[in-house]
Amino acid sequence: MRPLPNLRTARVLKQAFVLSAVILLFCQLVVPVATARDVRVALPELRPSVFTDDQGQPAGLFVEIIQDIAGKEGWHIIWVKGSLQESWARLAEGEIDLMMGVAETPERQVFYDFNREPVLSAWSQVYARPESGIHTILDLEGKRIAVLKGDINAIEFRDYAKKFDINATYLEKDTLDETFATTAAGETDAMVGFSLATEQSANKYGLAETTVMFNPSSLVFAVPEGTNKDILTAIDRYLAEGKANPSSPYSSSMQKWFGMKGTSEVIPAWILWGLAAVAGLAGLFVFMNAILRREVRRKTAELSKQNENLQAEVKSRKRAEEALVTKNRELGSAYEQLTATEEKLRGNYQEINAAYAQLTATEEELREKYEELSRSEQALTQAREKLVSLNALTFEDLRNAAFSLEGYLSLARQGPAGERVGTYLGKSEEILHSVRHAMEAAKKYQDLGINPPRWQNVKFVLLNALSHLDFSGISRVTELDELEIFADPLLEDVFFILMENVLHHGKGATEVRIRSREEAAKLTITIEDNGPGIPDAAKEKIFSRDYKATKGGSGLFLAREILSISGITIRETGVPGNGTRFEIVVPESRYRKGGQT
Repeated sequence: MRPLPNLRTARVLKQAFVLSAVILLFCQLVVPVATARDVRVALPELRPSVFTDDQGQPAGLFVEIIQDIAGKEGWHIIWVKGSLQESWARLAEGEIDLMMGVAETPERQVFYDFNREPVLSAWSQVYARPESGIHTILDLEGKRIAVLKGDINAIEFRDYAKKFDINATYLEKDTLDETFATTAAGETDAMVGFSLATEQSANKYGLAETTVMFNPSSLVFAVPEGTNKDILTAIDRYLAEGKANPSSPYSSSMQKWFGMKGTSEVIPAWILWGLAAVAGLAGLFVFMNAILRREVRRKTAELSKQNENLQAEVKSRKRAEEALVTKNRELGSAYEQLTATEEKLRGNYQEINAAYAQLTATEEELREKYEELSRSEQALTQAREKLVSLNALTFEDLRNAAFSLEGYLSLARQGPAGERVGTYLGKSEEILHSVRHAMEAAKKYQDLGINPPRWQNVKFVLLNALSHLDFSGISRVTELDELEIFADPLLEDVFFILMENVLHHGKGATEVRIRSREEAAKLTITIEDNGPGIPDAAKEKIFSRDYKATKGGSGLFLAREILSISGITIRETGVPGNGTRFEIVVPESRYRKGGQT
């Protein structure tokens, strides 16, 4: 009975496997053992290219690649942890030998050397919160953007933003996770990183990619300038072989870290089945690579369209800015003109104020003049009325005196000479004296009201009146200060009559007091003596014209008339037996103190 085909095939495969193991062991024995070389490699946090996993072990696409190369080349990898910026500084100082997953730029070529075969291609991408409203580069004006210290994306984005006149605030972080975390928390508005390298982290932190894409780059390895050429050569050789072989460790790492679907199915022992599986895996890699290229072309086309739109928007903004500048200049010119007009108006306003003040002063002066004129006109009218009355009275007195004089002279002619003739002649002399007195009074009345009232210093007028009298035997007390009253120019005659009355009728008087006191809406000037006084029945009669004529008084009638011209009154209020007391009452508008106006 023949053995089953499957058993026979299994036995053949087992023999082939043992033979292969023997050949491999032999090759290892015949190859001379080389001394392991230490290679210090930077280990920044650039997930998923280079990072430290949860167990504290190096991980990522570039870590797997360099570890595979080290195994083949006999290198001993020494990992040196640090931020991206610290790693660049260490590489420049020669403290480390190699950096992974970086982009080559003209500026970096001065200090570093790079391998020629890129590991993968990527572009810079801006990520933000979905609700942020950030879609285009113009939306980043005034925003806060998180970037990685020493990252090419941060450098290129600053230059990219300047082309659009975008002013943003940049917050530099030591790791990519920090840039994602601050953006997700709202501390920054957006972050910048490589599209392929940061897509997984963006999904983890709930960030979405925007349409802001720029800076297509190839990620490679870097060594200090002029050193470690053998390391770069080994890397380029490894990458070239890996890209040519879809089943290489390089291809497997690309599938693992960037979402390319592979297969974990156990391949049957038959060679045809194994080749088919490898071919299928290679086809899948080619298919994914085609999809990736198509996506890159689509993104590139979108980016180009967005750039065109942005260029149009920039031109529109520039035109609007130029229009704003022109308007600003026009507004500046208008403002200067307005300022000049305002200054002119301010000057005119000051002139108007000055003119108004002058007009007000003139108005006050005219009002005072008008009031004074009114008072003068009123006084003149009163004086005319009094003058008419006095003329009538004086004419009557003169006619009566002439009649009496004719009678006495006729009797003197008819009667015999002797004592009776002397009596008649004495009566005639008295009549002539009365006529002379009436003529003097008429003369004063004639002057009364001829000149308008004026302001007069009471103390000065009193002293002038006293200068015509002999007051050597009578003491006087004067308390008038700088009092002025508005009265007829004959005011001096008023005080003359009052002071003469003290001498002639105040028999036994040794003192006279002249004072003033201010009351509600009036001023009272008092003239008192310590003589016998005036009986109550005669207090008003002494101011009548008839009383003066019959008693040979002091002309108090004339004094009252002079004062009444300017609305001033006079009365006698003394107590009989305690002296006379004349009160001159001046209305409020007819007196002032200290030269007031």
